[in-house]
Amino acid sequence: MTARVHTLLRRVLVVGLAALAPAAFVPQVWSGTPPPRPLPQAAGELASPQRAAILLLTDTSAGGIAADLDILYPGRAKSVSFVEQKVTAELLAGFGYVITVVGDGANLDKLDYGEITAFAHGGGQVMSGLFEYARARNLHFSKTHVLDRLRPAMRIDVECDITKGFAAGDQVWWFGSVSSAPDPLYANQMYQRQIMGVRESDRVRILATSNVNHGAVMIEEKVGQGRIVAIDLLSPGRPFFNSYGSTNKYLFLGNMVNQAVRYGKQYPKRLSYDEFVAAMHQLAAKYPALSVKAEGPGSDGRQMYTFNVGDPAKPTMYFGGSVHGWEWENAYGLMRLAELLAENPRLEGLDTTRLHFKIMPIQNPWGHDHFTRQNARGVDLNRNFDAGWEELPAPQDVATPWDYNYKGARPASERETQIIQGIVDRYRPICVIDFHTADYVMLRAYRDDEPVIRAIQANIKTRLKDRFLAQRPYNGPYQQVNMDNITEPGAPKPYLIDYAAKQGTTAAFLIEMSGNRDDVQALVMNVDTVVEICLAATQECLKRIASR
Repeated sequence: MTARVHTLLRRVLVVGLAALAPAAFVPQVWSGTPPPRPLPQAAGELASPQRAAILLLTDTSAGGIAADLDILYPGRAKSVSFVEQKVTAELLAGFGYVITVVGDGANLDKLDYGEITAFAHGGGQVMSGLFEYARARNLHFSKTHVLDRLRPAMRIDVECDITKGFAAGDQVWWFGSVSSAPDPLYANQMYQRQIMGVRESDRVRILATSNVNHGAVMIEEKVGQGRIVAIDLLSPGRPFFNSYGSTNKYLFLGNMVNQAVRYGKQYPKRLSYDEFVAAMHQLAAKYPALSVKAEGPGSDGRQMYTFNVGDPAKPTMYFGGSVHGWEWENAYGLMRLAELLAENPRLEGLDTTRLHFKIMPIQNPWGHDHFTRQNARGVDLNRNFDAGWEELPAPQDVATPWDYNYKGARPASERETQIIQGIVDRYRPICVIDFHTADYVMLRAYRDDEPVIRAIQANIKTRLKDRFLAQRPYNGPYQQVNMDNITEPGAPKPYLIDYAAKQGTTAAFLIEMSGNRDDVQALVMNVDTVVEICLAATQECLKRIASR
């Protein structure tokens, strides 16, 4: 390390808590500054292509951020090395959003933060790393290693467009590991960056604070007609599957650029089945339009429950989740959907009163509680429906309960299967969606109304475009969360959707999406995705009803 860099780091970098002292934050002031105006509700509402363009200013040490932005915002994001190209007003003028990430302290002086601030003052939106922001505002910067003492998180302090999806008080795990390897593998190498001693004002507020040392992890500064959001972008690695510390790395940026979170909601813990049922009843008590119905006991003797919205005499939409118990996240999306429908029957201008919604968030109570695919008798429920059961091969030496795809002793041998088939038989739904978690794909039933299915898929793709980034399972590539992949109908199989199709449902399909995580770190993304898919199906089914 050179003497110049050592002096620079001593000035702005404080590692550990003992050396930290409060520092005043004095926002930069310009003569003739116009009165503050409300921040944009959604940066994505800026209309012109120029305002939609995104510039990443970084050095060569900033990791995979540029690659991730290319996936998230294809054709919109450009990466420029501020080491090789001077930051000027002319450079910034072609963009609506600027992201700064300094990965090497030796390069800090090469980033002209005055130009960044002037860009924001003119109405630009900036998301900045904490390191360079602390230097520009003369604040104390901390990079804190916690080893395995606790899992670093940031507590949301302010609900606003940037933090949408989270309530004040929610904790978002936010950290990296020293080796840059998947953080669950190296839980003794966790660290996080913060800024200490930020003083809030009418132009500056702390959006999120650290559970490590109460330092600021996310700050919003109003600057003229724009703003700068400073956030720890460097500590979290890429959002690899089942990451705790980096799953939401691009969510707050997405809220700035694209209003990524629209219906998503964080739930603070993974509930047991009984706790989930209690939450269903609490929600129904809040909304007169929402009811909870006991549908009968499952294989472990506990009642299975549905949310119900609307008149049962109207065409029915049936949505179900967690028929494979370990595929649990989608249940929260279905609970959120029930809340939204009860709260606003004209959500998105859709007249949902023309439909009856029957929603079973957890179709396998025992499997949900025991984090298994099968029910209490070792049967894979989505191989047990009375549709092509006899023809389903059982590629095992001896088919035995608890095998991966064990289909049971006979069609509909299981109580859960019988209850769900009974719902299909009684209500004859026009649409059935069965939510699963694996990869992003839409599986069609063995027969359907193809134009409706294609319209629903197109609607889903439009809704989810450029919003969330996830890694495919089993260490696969990174991708946008979407439903680009769709299967073609084949021979009937003992799936819920094929039983529904057999009974006359013309829009029955299965959704696979990222999930099976250990905890709640991805719920905002998953909840939002489930709601959007259900609303896409609702919209297209209403169109079909109106056209008759």
